[in-house]
Amino acid sequence: MANNFKSFSWILAVVLNYLTCGIYSMVMWWIMSSNNNKQAEYYGVKKCIHFGWSVLLGFVTCGIFPIVWMFLFNKQQVAIAKASGAKVTPTENSFLLGILMFVPFYSFYVLCTNYNRTIAAGNEMATGNVASVQ
Repeated sequence: MANNFKSFSWILAVVLNYLTCGIYSMVMWWIMSSNNNKQAEYYGVKKCIHFGWSVLLGFVTCGIFPIVWMFLFNKQQVAIAKASGAKVTPTENSFLLGILMFVPFYSFYVLCTNYNRTIAAGNEMATGNVASVQ
């Protein structure tokens, strides 16, 4: 699967999130959600609900669903990583991951890092250079 998906720096995402009052992170999650669903379809992994729906459901659930979406999104990334051979941040303990998502900046770090590793693995497989993606 040859793709030209944009990778994201979690530090830059946090800084731009503050400078744009949260708009940058919403655009970033939107792009990541779209790209992850494309990769999920390619690898035969179950698609995750799109971030756009998460935002709309966030209004109805008083902001709870976007937090749940981050957890579901990360689970999808782990499934894509297993299918593509990428090494991602372990999330075998879903309760622990859920708690850690409330640690400031940790969710940005985990989601951006795992996303970058899964898209890198997709590019490695597409070019035939199946090296260990760290």
